[in-house]
Amino acid sequence: MPKTKRSRGRPKDESKRTALLDAARTLLLATGPEVTTDNIASRAGVSKSTLYANFADKKTMIEAVIRREADLTITDEEFASFSQERLTPESLVSFGIRYVTFINQRELAGWDRLIASIATEHPEFHKKIFELGPGRAQQLLIQLLKQGMQQGFLAQVDADVAADVLTGLWLGFVNIEVKLGVRDPLSEHEVEKRVQRGVSIFLHVYGS
Repeated sequence: MPKTKRSRGRPKDESKRTALLDAARTLLLATGPEVTTDNIASRAGVSKSTLYANFADKKTMIEAVIRREADLTITDEEFASFSQERLTPESLVSFGIRYVTFINQRELAGWDRLIASIATEHPEFHKKIFELGPGRAQQLLIQLLKQGMQQGFLAQVDADVAADVLTGLWLGFVNIEVKLGVRDPLSEHEVEKRVQRGVSIFLHVYGS
């Protein structure tokens, strides 16, 4: 009987990776991209060797933190399953609730500051971070709308413009108020109502 081939080295401890991502998230929002790997490892309660066993460098870690946040909207696997079905008002509302729930957090102002800081200090890295984070959800929405156009559910228009209109209907001025802390984040009920109303208006204009 052939011997089972063992992987070399110790298997990564997912709990330590999670602790590192949690620590990096907290420190990045508090101090920006200048946070050091020493600070992150110390807050996570692990050694720097453990940090580098999980992440090649600080940029790789920042990418992982941003991507994990983006997955709160919808993971690639969830989107693949989601996009296999025909687009309907209900599925558009379902995606919209995920989208707005993620945006509807006061902490997001910290992410805005972080991405702006990265743009100033690491301009070559900025676009990649944007595409992993805020840009990703918008691109997924554009894909959904293109799918709806191909299925005859939506009129044939510029999908980028249509997605911009739809997110504007979902978020509105209240998004600025939440970010600036002059009002509380929307409740689950408020999110649902805003998304439903936005989809209804959107389909009145763009429905085929």
